Amino acid sequence: MKALSAAVGRFYNPNTLRFVFYAAWLLVALIQAAGTGLFDDEAYYWVYSRFLDWGYFDHPPMIAVLIRLGTAILPGELGLRFFIVLMGTATIGLVEYLTQPKDIRLFFAIILNMAVLQIGGMLAVPDIPLLFFTVLFFICYQRFEAKNDFTSALALALVIALLLYSKYHGILIIFFTILSNPVILTRWKSLLIIAVSVGLFMPHVIWQILHGLPSVNYHLFERLSPPYKILFTADYVLAQLLIAGPLVGWLIIWAALKNKGTNKTEKAMHWSLVGTYLLFFLSSFRSRTEANWTIPLMAPLIVLSYRHLSQNMNKAKWIYRLLPYSIAIVLFLRIYMILDIKPFKFIPKDEFHQNNAWAAAIKKKANGLPVVFTNSYQRASKYWFYAGDTSFSLNTYRYRRNNYNFWPMEEQLQGRRAMVFESMGNSSLKDSVQTPKMQLVSATTGVFVSFGAVDLVGENLQVDDQGSVNVSLEPVYGNRQISERAMAQKPALFLIIYRSGKQEPILVSTGRVIGHDSGYRFSFRLKLPPLKEKKYTIRWGLKGSFLEPTINSRTYSLTLSTGK
Repeated sequence: MKALSAAVGRFYNPNTLRFVFYAAWLLVALIQAAGTGLFDDEAYYWVYSRFLDWGYFDHPPMIAVLIRLGTAILPGELGLRFFIVLMGTATIGLVEYLTQPKDIRLFFAIILNMAVLQIGGMLAVPDIPLLFFTVLFFICYQRFEAKNDFTSALALALVIALLLYSKYHGILIIFFTILSNPVILTRWKSLLIIAVSVGLFMPHVIWQILHGLPSVNYHLFERLSPPYKILFTADYVLAQLLIAGPLVGWLIIWAALKNKGTNKTEKAMHWSLVGTYLLFFLSSFRSRTEANWTIPLMAPLIVLSYRHLSQNMNKAKWIYRLLPYSIAIVLFLRIYMILDIKPFKFIPKDEFHQNNAWAAAIKKKANGLPVVFTNSYQRASKYWFYAGDTSFSLNTYRYRRNNYNFWPMEEQLQGRRAMVFESMGNSSLKDSVQTPKMQLVSATTGVFVSFGAVDLVGENLQVDDQGSVNVSLEPVYGNRQISERAMAQKPALFLIIYRSGKQEPILVSTGRVIGHDSGYRFSFRLKLPPLKEKKYTIRWGLKGSFLEPTINSRTYSLTLSTGK
């Protein structure tokens, strides 16, 4: 009995418990990463890694670099996720260092109740490096406040740059940290931090400028949101409770908000927590808010909630009581994700299962032809990963632009035969293929011609009393290198009018064609169809082959002067 008690005592020794926890966390994450099919966006970021650059349409380049490093070492899904798994595990260690918990069991219990850290911690998405560098930011900020020396200032500047290279949301952590301690801007070393971090981030800024600020235009202008629904706000609130912990999220958030901080670092975390939650809560009244946008708040949640719960054990007991059920939920999700089962019909979009069989069915149908998907960068990317064949996503007016508008695959397809795949529904394609995931309609092109990489630069339109507008557009080819052979096809120009809600866009043929010899700018007068609302959003599109017009401009406003 004494020997058993001694063994149990050694297990509960903090150092032993710490070793077992981190070793088990890493091992389970590696097994999960190797055995789970790719999430759709992971495949897209894998294509990022095939074209390393200082920036991409949707995100900064950190995730592409990590995937490229991992796939250079290991094959398949494990290679793609390898450095993400290491970074996810290291994040927990850094949070522990930031927390300095006296009760290591309570700290680990809080972590294990957060299912998103276990399930999402192995997915190759930008949120994991964002969280990792958020924790490093608070550690370096704490050191800078304590030492205020040159070395700590440079370290903080470097981490700020890496935070922004991970995901743009990192700016919120920096902003609310400054709000929590505005006097920090009066120090000359703070100005040094700003200068160095801006200098380190400048290559990405230059990339954005050279490519027409695609990320800025997309996030601020091109995202077309349906009219507000109360579900937008309700979904946001519920999602935050689930992310903080499917069973104890309410308690963890409450405990974190109760702790307003006893030092400048904790105050910065409290401001970041409250400010970010409030900002996205307010944005939910304008459009749908993605649940993962608050992922960097996991660090403040853990640190601040631990501080409060460690001093209120009567509330902390719920962390322990609900822990077995949280672990059971995570275990079920892990098993479900890792088994390559047939997708359930009641799940509208199963991204993890039957990926190999899905890609094989499409590859067989293509029979050696290059594959083009319309309006789905996810399918194009996932097919490329699992089939091993380069594919392309052509973004028509029903969808949005993405990084496939920049990559060279479109130019390489010009003038060739190709197999085009579309979703069921709005399609003129006659053939089809049944895959384990879905049925796709398809067709073989005679000669593939498309113009997704052309930008048409214009201005907002004002409608006169006759219902007409004066149009002036400049085709910009830049470094996109659209071949003259394709542009010589004289694509038809269309005006795309987006109405509110989920209504079908209005497609207006201008009766105009453009080509590589159209000149610097061309102008004409266009008669609009009858429009009932006062304001609309428009884009310009070009049509080639038998496909629908692509998106060839950012969004502009269309205002009816008389309200007709």
